[in-house]
Amino acid sequence: MNKGMFSGWREVFSFTFRQATGKKFRQLSIGLAVLMLVIGLAIPTIMAYVQQKEDGKQSPIEQVYVVDESGLEILYLEGFVQQYGEAFPKVTFAETEQSVEQLAVEKGEQEPHAVILEISRTGEGYLLRAVLPYGSEITEGDAEDLCEAFADTMEQSKLLSSGIPVEQLVLAMSGVSTTQLDAGEEERSIGEELVSMLLPMILVFFMYFMTLMYGMSVGNTVSVEKSSKLMEMMLTLTRPYGLIFGKVLAMTVTAIGQILLWILSLTGGFFLGHFLAKELIYADYRNVILEVFILLQGQMGSTAFTPGAMVLAALTICLSFLFYCMLAGLIASFASKAEELGQVMSYYQLAMIAGFFGAYLLPLQENAWLNTILRIVPITSAYLLPGDILVGNISVMEGLLYVLILIVFTGALVVCTGRVYRNQLFYRGKSLKEKLQCRRKVSAGH
Repeated sequence: MNKGMFSGWREVFSFTFRQATGKKFRQLSIGLAVLMLVIGLAIPTIMAYVQQKEDGKQSPIEQVYVVDESGLEILYLEGFVQQYGEAFPKVTFAETEQSVEQLAVEKGEQEPHAVILEISRTGEGYLLRAVLPYGSEITEGDAEDLCEAFADTMEQSKLLSSGIPVEQLVLAMSGVSTTQLDAGEEERSIGEELVSMLLPMILVFFMYFMTLMYGMSVGNTVSVEKSSKLMEMMLTLTRPYGLIFGKVLAMTVTAIGQILLWILSLTGGFFLGHFLAKELIYADYRNVILEVFILLQGQMGSTAFTPGAMVLAALTICLSFLFYCMLAGLIASFASKAEELGQVMSYYQLAMIAGFFGAYLLPLQENAWLNTILRIVPITSAYLLPGDILVGNISVMEGLLYVLILIVFTGALVVCTGRVYRNQLFYRGKSLKEKLQCRRKVSAGH
């Protein structure tokens, strides 16, 4: 009876899938899923505690004695109160002619929450020095915070003391920045730019470690049964094309299912932690990560984090992983024996590393033609496309076009892998004449 090229692949898929998802696999998957859940819970919880500490932190300093030796005509102390009144609610300033040494002795026991602020002129500019009186209850950290905050007041004081109108000084000293926008595009904040640049890089790393971690597993699955009697039984159910496709697809689905479980655990923990942080830890808690994603999603003309982009990005991750699994299967098919697997899989690792560095480093050149080529060549597009689609670096329609190209390459890789695997099964270790005789027998049988 004639069989189709991929006939019987479902049986191979089912058998390989059951083998791959044994007890140890399930224990590892569930254990790491719990870890991801804990990490997801921890991220918003830590953010809430940090925000609560920063928002609720008030300096214990009550009195600041200013020893001004700067020579400035105006010391704009009112500006400090206006700008830092919430962080330093108890601070009052008193300018004095006494020396720092006298104040340190005199005020130590009388005012334990006082700080002496010395302002002096140096060859390079101005020096601020906070001195704690003897017996003061103020910590060095609180004194350093005062100096850092007062540095802004010094900048304002220098402007006011120059005698030039403030408006003119601000115009003269303001910097010049450049940016580029397409027509109808909204300008992005620094946070949005960082997310749109860093998230694709994170996804590239994620895809790299996935292909690195599971590539050898695919290679072992492809080569380990070549010389066993189990192979003879499996070949009665399917042809080599269906055999290799079922094996690799089973490993791909197993890996994607495992990764999906971890991602869902991390995401679920993150949103659960977000809810608990706001309800139980700090009512004014702000989830900075979600805020940036929402801003990116609301950009005019952008497809970043839209439902269509997220669905297509998820499908592209699965397709990209299937491409690299098929590539691992193709290269592993050249191993005649299990002992040769390590040697031939080094070529897979070279291709994987080349794709990773190409996708990670070359887009930083910001060359449109180069980025287009990287999104077409499959070893780099498998790494690049998910992140570019997700953050809106390319539109959903452009992403669909590139994904279709990747599908064509993956299909061609499936056929090539099946052919190499068939040749290695039937013609391994034979002379050319014997190979031709075997080929005629196989053709007659099918």
